[in-house]
Amino acid sequence: MKLLGASTFLLVWSSWAPQTTPAFAFQPHSRRFNHATLPKTNREARIIQLQAATSQQTASMTTMPDMQAYANGYKTVFQEISCKLCSPVEGELPKDLVGTYYKCGPAMFSAGSLPPPKTSLVKPKQPPVPDGVDPTRMVMHPFEGDGAVLALTFHGETTYDPQNADSAEQILDTAGKATLRFKYVRTNAFTNERKKGKKLYTGMETTRSINTGIGNDLTLPFFRHHLLPGLNKLRKNTSNTRVVYFSKKLLSLWSGGLPYKLDSLALSTDGRSQLGGAIKREDSALGGKAAIDAERNRILFYGIDEDPGSSQLSLYEFNAKFQPIKENDGLVQVKLPGLAMIHDFAVTENYAIFVQPVVKVNGMQYMLSKEPGKTVALEESSLLHVVSRAGSNTPGEIQSFQIPFDGFNEANLQFINGYEEGDGTIVFDAIRSDERTESKRSINNQWPWATSLADYKTMSTKKSLWRYKVHPRTGFISKDCVANEQIYFGVINSQKSGSRHRYIYAVMGALGDDVAPPQGIVKYDVENNTQESWFPKNYEFCGEPMFASRRGDTAEDAGYILSVLFNGKKEESEMVVLRADNISQGPIARIPLGMAVPHGNHGCFASGEESNWTYEEIERRAKLADKMESRGSMWNEVKSDFSGLGLRFDDMEEYFGDLM
Repeated sequence: MKLLGASTFLLVWSSWAPQTTPAFAFQPHSRRFNHATLPKTNREARIIQLQAATSQQTASMTTMPDMQAYANGYKTVFQEISCKLCSPVEGELPKDLVGTYYKCGPAMFSAGSLPPPKTSLVKPKQPPVPDGVDPTRMVMHPFEGDGAVLALTFHGETTYDPQNADSAEQILDTAGKATLRFKYVRTNAFTNERKKGKKLYTGMETTRSINTGIGNDLTLPFFRHHLLPGLNKLRKNTSNTRVVYFSKKLLSLWSGGLPYKLDSLALSTDGRSQLGGAIKREDSALGGKAAIDAERNRILFYGIDEDPGSSQLSLYEFNAKFQPIKENDGLVQVKLPGLAMIHDFAVTENYAIFVQPVVKVNGMQYMLSKEPGKTVALEESSLLHVVSRAGSNTPGEIQSFQIPFDGFNEANLQFINGYEEGDGTIVFDAIRSDERTESKRSINNQWPWATSLADYKTMSTKKSLWRYKVHPRTGFISKDCVANEQIYFGVINSQKSGSRHRYIYAVMGALGDDVAPPQGIVKYDVENNTQESWFPKNYEFCGEPMFASRRGDTAEDAGYILSVLFNGKKEESEMVVLRADNISQGPIARIPLGMAVPHGNHGCFASGEESNWTYEEIERRAKLADKMESRGSMWNEVKSDFSGLGLRFDDMEEYFGDLM
């Protein structure tokens, strides 16, 4: 365990007042302390202090990452897994680890390369091909790959009595084991390309071929979608960014389109979801993030109608039954200045927090192409919006501030958690990207993108852990670099979501504060300013850590960290399980998955008995889903509009939950 380094402290005084008109204006106080104006020697002293604080940690890390092994994690998965029982080969699964782990990410990099059902009458004109064989089918950035979902159900101890089991059904002993599924999300775009056997959606290719810096960042780019709104062939919904489980419902998300509803057991696709009718238009664009209010057991989504003149933000809030809360029908809508390109947010007891990078829009290019790489340029400043939630005392009130500029802006900020202190100060932790560190060489937009560290640095920014504070009454804003190591995918114990947290878990690069791909697991104690970490072999790379609570223990770090580890030498993946209170010990169990899972994005862990289905339940549902798809002429392309109400059959339970 080591002490966290010193950090830069920035502050600004600005007005804190609700928006009363569509006009937007800032009235900052004349006093401002800005890091960018400090003497160079002072900045260098701080850098030396940070480097000294990380030297002990760096010494314990792995050697230089094997970049060819890392690049092997960007290969198409040609074979899905409907249901498979997995056992650990090292260690034992804890008896109190019960529930289902979900993870989402791009998995198809050669478009249209999943064979159709054998019984299908429609066959693609071009068969699936290995990655790289047909360049016209390869995506130009990993984020453009079609999304797939991995699920692993941990069964804990055996809960059935074999003597009382149905003799007609063979019951497997699943104690200490886990059941695996891996399925592509059957988006409309995925289905269309699967039918044709080729790439049909090329709206982002010009953007992906331009060195836009953070716009094409790895692993998550700032430019997530084409700027042409609505349902069109330029904006491809890959549903590859995040998967969320709430109130027995599973959704996969992507910034710029509707979520897709999935079967929680079989991972089959039910179709696009309008959240039980809460989203009125089928062409609406939802964000790629859902935030949990753990104290009230609520979930919040947001959507943005982007426009260069003024954008509209819609904030949706649902109760434990996945119904809009009664207050204001669970919806607030506010206007944001200019083209609001926002991909993340956090919630506190009373507010939703958004950070909007200020962008300059080329009006001519917006009219002609709407390609973000040609149309949008980042400005120095960023705006902080504090939106009162639907159930607060001032629903829909928005208070906006300019974040002080310290050399780079807040574009692509990845929120970890937010909360309110006793005096009303809002605090949130986030991973911040600094594109100034990105290599200025020409961008590598050809698969597999990152076979060398130099190539990786042309596509990935420096990412570090920051804490922001804003005071409601004074307009005081501060930002503080908590840790300067290269990190990705920060998470907390989800039971602390929306309230004060002590621990943050993330994936860390192996080269300290230098840019390197995600590899090891790190735990930060933000109260005591300490950290501990574990690193695998230099050819192994961990994905997002996910916290799973331990039964009967309420301590914040009483649980387990789950992460999908990719072995780039063997091109195989496994699930590693670590004790959340002893990360440096390393995995207490390792479960081979029998497949190579590509580097993914965000997931979740659904704990408790409601998500602890038996192997037999999962297998039955998976067989049924496969049979339905093989018989469906449209390959599970759901068009289940409920005539007259604008609802879908898959949303009926959400909308009429108390009556069904």
